[in-house]
Amino acid sequence: MRWLTRSALLLTVILALSATSAHPGTPDFFAPRAGIDRDTALLLDAASGREGAAGRLRARLGRKPAPANAYEDWSFLCGLESHSGHYARAIADCEKAVALNPQGGDASTLTIARLLAHQPPPRANGSARVPVTPGVRVPAAAGAFDGMAMADTGAQISVMMQSVARSAGVKLLGSTGGISSSTTASVEGQIGLIPEVRIGGTFLYNIPVLVMPDAQLTFSHGRETVSLPFVLSVYALAGFGRVAWLDHDRWLALGGAAPTSFAGAVPMIWHPIGIAVPLDGALGRRTAQFDSGTDVSHLYESGIALLSDAERGSVVQARRTIGGIGAVVEQEIRRVPQVDLMLAGQPLVLRGVDIAPESKTGEAARLGEDVLQAYSTVVFDFHAMTFSVSP
Repeated sequence: MRWLTRSALLLTVILALSATSAHPGTPDFFAPRAGIDRDTALLLDAASGREGAAGRLRARLGRKPAPANAYEDWSFLCGLESHSGHYARAIADCEKAVALNPQGGDASTLTIARLLAHQPPPRANGSARVPVTPGVRVPAAAGAFDGMAMADTGAQISVMMQSVARSAGVKLLGSTGGISSSTTASVEGQIGLIPEVRIGGTFLYNIPVLVMPDAQLTFSHGRETVSLPFVLSVYALAGFGRVAWLDHDRWLALGGAAPTSFAGAVPMIWHPIGIAVPLDGALGRRTAQFDSGTDVSHLYESGIALLSDAERGSVVQARRTIGGIGAVVEQEIRRVPQVDLMLAGQPLVLRGVDIAPESKTGEAARLGEDVLQAYSTVVFDFHAMTFSVSP
């Protein structure tokens, strides 16, 4: 039995706030482009951060007939513009997405964009190299708060406990309303703006944040208690342009302190719940979401397509325990003793790998902090939208 911590605990709320639902026709971002229609290719270009692709996508949506994947297009633009701080544009995009699919998950993003509509966009400056403690926690200060923040590439929005938000001088803007969780009844938070966050010699300004009661960000299971006072989202980190974990997850480098990409760098894309990279197995390549806030990497059922015949033959039945907002649940799963993979041209060996029920957002795997610990350097280049590692 396994107890999954940190951003796994937040996942149900973050998904409800800002992720979109996958659709049967959603393509694998890293599959060969041969045979893909032009409208789908345009969405893939936008998700890959290609220059001008988002503008071309919006222009295509303004022409008739509408593309068959119009909902996916508007939903992508809704999230992209909201997280980029283009709140007025996000409102218009989210309204179109909600009109096409009221159950798609964009209504929560629309609520957040409306609350942030008259606020300045987020920005970052400076560079720093700061120590990392277990749980990808780094020293951070905001207002009178001086403590640790989790640098979470799997969080769509930054999160703070109420007590921390008071110390940090967070400007509260309004309620999210009820947030449906898969493990408990609905919970409610406040959307706010952090005026300034200091990490080493760097500064983040105007960071949107979900503020929740302290008790809902403290989780216990047996003798283990996990507390999440402050979580920095992937979009806050992306403001630095480059982010790198160094020396097997002992240091975090931000901005100019992060090395440039290594040989073998692969494309990185904006994924419905953060960022994703290509993962190679014995039988092909699939999309893997990279969630630094997850302790241990795992596969989803579709990730079995990556495994060799021998790896498939070694799969056994297992159970795992997952913490959620207000509850702990157990899942019947499968587990493979060892998987030999390739990540950005470098070997990646994972042991005792859980195979979780299929993800709603289509990825084949979730990569966690154990991958950061496996390499001497892991580089996320948000300017070039590339990902690379060195052994």
